[in-house]
Amino acid sequence: METRGLNEIVPGWGLGDGMASIRASGILLVPILILLAGSSLSMAQTSTSYDGPGFEAHYPEGHMLFLKGDDESQYLDRNWTTVTGLPSGSVTFSKTSSVSSPTIIEAQTPPVQEALRYEGNISVQLFASLEASSDVCSLTNLVGGTPIGSETQFTITLTMGGVEVLSSSETNAIVMNKGRTNPHVFVAAASNVNVTMSPGDVVDLTIQVRHECALSGNLWWGTYDTRTGVQLDGDIIETELAVILDQNRMVRVEFTPISPWGQDDFSNQAIELIGPIGWSEMRHGYYEEDIWRDHFEIPHGTSKGEANRTVLLWSTERPLTPGNYMIDACFTVTDQDPGETCDSWAILRFNVPEDIPPLLGGYWAAVAIPLCIIAWIGFSLKGAMLPLPAYAVLLLLALASLGPALHLPDIESEPYREGGAAPSFILLSHDPDSGAISLSELLGESEVVVVGMFTSGSPNAIRQMNDFESAKIILEQEGRYPTFVQIATGEGLQAINLNEYAHTLNGTWPLLMDDSSVGRALPSGATDAVVVIDPAGFITDWKPGSMSPAEIQDAVNSAASGSDNSPLTVFSLLLGTTLLPLFVLAMPSERRYESPKEALIPGVGGFMTIGASSVGFIAWALPLAMLSVLGLGTYWNFIEALLAVMLTYHGYSMATKGRIRELEAISELVYSKLPEAYREWRSPSRFTEDAYLGLWLAWLLWLRVPSMVPQGVGAVARSGILGMGLAPILLVGFAVCAGTAVLIVRTIVLLPGSPSRILGLLSVGIRPRAWGLASAVFGLWVLTSIVVGPILSSM
Repeated sequence: METRGLNEIVPGWGLGDGMASIRASGILLVPILILLAGSSLSMAQTSTSYDGPGFEAHYPEGHMLFLKGDDESQYLDRNWTTVTGLPSGSVTFSKTSSVSSPTIIEAQTPPVQEALRYEGNISVQLFASLEASSDVCSLTNLVGGTPIGSETQFTITLTMGGVEVLSSSETNAIVMNKGRTNPHVFVAAASNVNVTMSPGDVVDLTIQVRHECALSGNLWWGTYDTRTGVQLDGDIIETELAVILDQNRMVRVEFTPISPWGQDDFSNQAIELIGPIGWSEMRHGYYEEDIWRDHFEIPHGTSKGEANRTVLLWSTERPLTPGNYMIDACFTVTDQDPGETCDSWAILRFNVPEDIPPLLGGYWAAVAIPLCIIAWIGFSLKGAMLPLPAYAVLLLLALASLGPALHLPDIESEPYREGGAAPSFILLSHDPDSGAISLSELLGESEVVVVGMFTSGSPNAIRQMNDFESAKIILEQEGRYPTFVQIATGEGLQAINLNEYAHTLNGTWPLLMDDSSVGRALPSGATDAVVVIDPAGFITDWKPGSMSPAEIQDAVNSAASGSDNSPLTVFSLLLGTTLLPLFVLAMPSERRYESPKEALIPGVGGFMTIGASSVGFIAWALPLAMLSVLGLGTYWNFIEALLAVMLTYHGYSMATKGRIRELEAISELVYSKLPEAYREWRSPSRFTEDAYLGLWLAWLLWLRVPSMVPQGVGAVARSGILGMGLAPILLVGFAVCAGTAVLIVRTIVLLPGSPSRILGLLSVGIRPRAWGLASAVFGLWVLTSIVVGPILSSM
């Protein structure tokens, strides 16, 4: 019975033809429905909604081992052959050769580097043709499969790790009639293969041919349309993605490509760091660049992971803000179609948490200090009542105290205090001939030390090395010779972990090893960062990861000149909230201004205010400057703890006695040295009052910028001979600027006129005592912060 094809159906309205049309339409609908179903399934798979951290990967469904070589020597490998118009290789066979020597191919792969447990289907695809298109074989094929036939058939033996997967398996038999441009496909397959390969095993392929046609044939390989080789329909590759988040919220991305034939199976990769976005918005695919946080391609470095695998490393240049993030990794495998730019991908979803809150935030001090003053006011009401305006002044002082209180440090178990000195250390060098090196030795060699901290295996080690080398050249051209050093940090660090990097560094500068104890005491923590230390041992600047040569240049120049802590900084703080209490404390205690009876120099009142305030400031600043000049930065945490005790004492003394004996003794001594005409015009109490303002100004500056005087004077003094000459001038400059700041405050306070004088007179005795209470709280808070943080954490 003859069956007609669809193209033979003649349209019509007859019953038979109509039924045929319906059947034809049904046949056409089947593939359409299948395509739609597949499309829907694909859309469902790519629109997966995530609800938290996790990892997902997609790999090619099939892999290839390509036949390579020439007609005399063949091999198998994983690299897709370069697409050209001509096949890269072939072997010729004929009827005679097939009888005498049927084996035409013997090829094997390189040994596998990783153990492989393969489960799946395997097929061997061969592309063969006649030397030229011809029907000779068809015409002479009298009885197929017999000596009077003209069929071509291949027999394949495939061995994986010594196990025969295909054992003399025969392909389909074809009577060939095509040429090279349109070859025939011969296939032999095995299903449900389960085989294990160990490192060093190979895949062997042997091909024999039975060619019965008189016209010679060719087996082809090496073009897009003649991909002769082994097809593996199963999983053979794997990837691992990991994110390491340091305490500065800097991210290190670790990508481990895993293949039996090694990392070279992965030709390239593109990795995007995306976020912060919601979990449900995460997917593999295209994102606008405005939510990229980084884009990686060429690795920043490598390290060795589990089973000695090579791990590719990247590191972000900026910290991440808290939120949900995604690593979208797109990579290509060498055996896949080179036209596909993302034949495999992986997604790693992770969260960057908020910073761990301190034990007690500094804002609690901003609450406690006004409350203490208000409670003290309430307690004083039990005794003699003061005029109501006096209590208004005290409330105003309580509010003004919020200014410095807002800048107090948190109480937390962190070993580094903002504005503090670098920790003293003696660390072993990776070079055994160098022994141990201390910070004192490094500071003794030059005016500034640039420290590069990195964890073992971090790509920032190479980044820092390159940045340091460039910065060194730039600074030497300016006549500056800072000391560069790198410190590998991390718990469990071993010298062997640094051998490769030490070889690259080649002794350009010292490479030291830290067990995290030094790293934890730096502002960066025990992670990747660059820290610049000035001559007095204080931290001038730091940056997570690495620091560009231009940034290093600026930091080094700044460190040698006091780290931007100039006397003029005092004036800049007048514009903020730090010195607000001074405006209340500077209220006048005199009923009216009296001119001098004798002619004195113009502006004598202003000069005496500056002088007296400078005395109070220098009484505080001189010992501090001397300690930093002596190079006691390594003990600075204990020195600052002592300063906090001194502030507490000053506050307690003022609150209970209304005076500080030591300051008044110094003030009286200086006052006694003034010319008699000046002493007759300005009373000792007014001179001492200005000295107190200078002292309180010093304490307020210390609470806001603890390193102002130590760096502004001590670092300059230790920077060289010129610095030693400039240091006394700078100290006097700080004192004069402090005195001038007090004069400015007093002038501003006097602008309202009589109301200011009345309020000042009514609260003249109570204001210093209330401020003493606030100062005692300030001192106790800072003392607790230093003891709980830098001192106890370093023990």
